[in-house]
Amino acid sequence: MPDLKRRTRRVAAAGVRRTAVVVAPSLPINRRYASVVASVSTTATSLSSSSQWERILLTQAVLAHAQALAELRRNPWRSLAVESGAKPWHAAWPSLFTSLLDVGRRAQAAGENALALDVYRLLADSRPVSQASWLGLATTLDALGEYRDARSAAERYTALTGRQVTLPNDDARGWDAAASAELDAVLAELTGSADDPADDAASGPATEPVGADATQTWVRAESLAATGRPALATFATALAATRGAQQRYGFGSAFDALVARTVAAGEPLAPLAPLVDAVEGARRAPRPGRLTADDAVALRTLDMSGLRQYLDGKSVCLVANSARLLKHDAGPLIDSYDVVVRFNSFALDAPRTGTKTDVHATIHLHSFNWSVPVDVRLVFSGKRDLWRSSVVEHVEPGAQTYLGDESLRWPALSLFTPAERADFKVPTTGFNTMRLIDFLDVSTAIDLIGFDFYDGGAYRIPEAMHLPVAAAHSYENERRWVMDRAVSTTDITISLR
Repeated sequence: MPDLKRRTRRVAAAGVRRTAVVVAPSLPINRRYASVVASVSTTATSLSSSSQWERILLTQAVLAHAQALAELRRNPWRSLAVESGAKPWHAAWPSLFTSLLDVGRRAQAAGENALALDVYRLLADSRPVSQASWLGLATTLDALGEYRDARSAAERYTALTGRQVTLPNDDARGWDAAASAELDAVLAELTGSADDPADDAASGPATEPVGADATQTWVRAESLAATGRPALATFATALAATRGAQQRYGFGSAFDALVARTVAAGEPLAPLAPLVDAVEGARRAPRPGRLTADDAVALRTLDMSGLRQYLDGKSVCLVANSARLLKHDAGPLIDSYDVVVRFNSFALDAPRTGTKTDVHATIHLHSFNWSVPVDVRLVFSGKRDLWRSSVVEHVEPGAQTYLGDESLRWPALSLFTPAERADFKVPTTGFNTMRLIDFLDVSTAIDLIGFDFYDGGAYRIPEAMHLPVAAAHSYENERRWVMDRAVSTTDITISLR
């Protein structure tokens, strides 16, 4: 009898499956869901050993979704409904949708934008009224350089909510359709300048039709460059394929890759100039900012190694924006250090805070003190696109000898342990900077002056005094970290060396 029941269920299920192929409207989206889940699981497996906090959270979100999927599979009727296409996956078990949405958010935060894009597209197609899905899709597309599609997704979000959304690259990186024809013409000319196919029979023809698989064309160009062969035309073909097929990695990212790879291969840059001009012409004018394209090229940047060399063998003091300093005449003491580091909207008061500033560390959100001349300016942001936009908008040419490059934009990414990322979710500019200098460990002295972690209030330039002390920071945890490592203290100084 049990065997008969099992055979009956199998026959019934097989019949449902055969019929569903023809009549079940949800079968395509359910199969797509299965494909995305497989991709999510593969990515989570590859990241499971990572110590980066954002990736740990992504792995946890994937596990939570897997648990929801397991719960669905324990319900045979709903599971069969999804498998047959009788019901869409998200309607059969609602927690699948919410947990997968969290996977998309965590993937975005971890920098896994390609994965986030697959997830958000599935979510938006599965439930077109999902506001969070359209917003996530818009911001992910924007980060990947798919500016036109990002704006379309943002407009869909606005239609659903009535709220306008401004994307980081709306003004700086949108595309002007009227100038796109010239860009296509330049690309066509570059792709037509490839080597004679007979010179490279082993690798196949140097050019492929626009719209061909961009990934394989990139791989072929890399192979040519590795052997010392001219590869610009093949790189350009890959770029044209990316533009024609609207690959998910985006034209903007592909263009940056073409320029970087051409330079790295040591090829002449003159043939690249028309393409650079065409791309700049097709991009909408950036928001008014201090930094032009020529200024950006002339900037001298500093990475971790360069900052280490700058600080090597020098005494360093970090000056807090603290009202505590108003009670002391610490100016001469502060100015006696080899390197004086100040933050955000610092105020200069000769007797109390000194007049010397060698390093200015600032969060990307602030617009204060960018014109103060310094040796090094460090711009902090947890988001790459916001960091870049801030640099374009705020950096004043000639106001700094060196600008910290992207590798220094958020020390918490590389220097904090997973446990510390939980304790210091939004580190202050001062804490980010002291952790960076402490990690480099090449200074003869590292002294914190005026650090009372805002117990006594803030002291800033007048136009910033109205700003509240941010509640998002973990001041007590930062205080504990500092005091655990202090080698000596005075009324206004905490020494870490």
